[in-house]
Amino acid sequence: MVSCPQITLAPLELLERGEIVGRRARAMLARLPDHIAERELKVVRAGLGWPAEALAVERGEESLGPGNVLVIEVECEHVTEVFTGFGELKRRAEAVAAKAVDEVRRWLAAGVPVGPHLADQLLVPLALAGGRFRTLKPSRHTETNIAVIAQFVGAKITTVEISRDTWEIGASRP
Repeated sequence: MVSCPQITLAPLELLERGEIVGRRARAMLARLPDHIAERELKVVRAGLGWPAEALAVERGEESLGPGNVLVIEVECEHVTEVFTGFGELKRRAEAVAAKAVDEVRRWLAAGVPVGPHLADQLLVPLALAGGRFRTLKPSRHTETNIAVIAQFVGAKITTVEISRDTWEIGASRP
């Protein structure tokens, strides 16, 4: 008979992001002109006040088709949050970057460690191990995920408003 090792999951406690220790923005292009990336990064620099050293253009010409993505990363002591803007046909580079910059600014202003997209990804580990984290107001997607996870795992995940843009999502061990 084969025995399986017991795995004990530690509860997730992510209430503070800590000091910002790094930041960077990368405009990634595939089979598109450089001016698109330059325009996106100009919006990032103006909107976040980041120095030129924190901004970079990356090319991926091995791609089968054209496309671009803007990736903004804020590295903190306890968590790194990533924000993205995806280029679309007939959508100006400035609009793509402005939306991503707005998300970064909202997250920074709230002082929470977890952004809305990371919140969705943390729900399953939270349901399995218990714990809590602070985030922005849960999106409809997050609320739906909470309901679906409860159906599968039976965990009770709670959301509590701490202030206008600070929420705590928590779960007890099942």
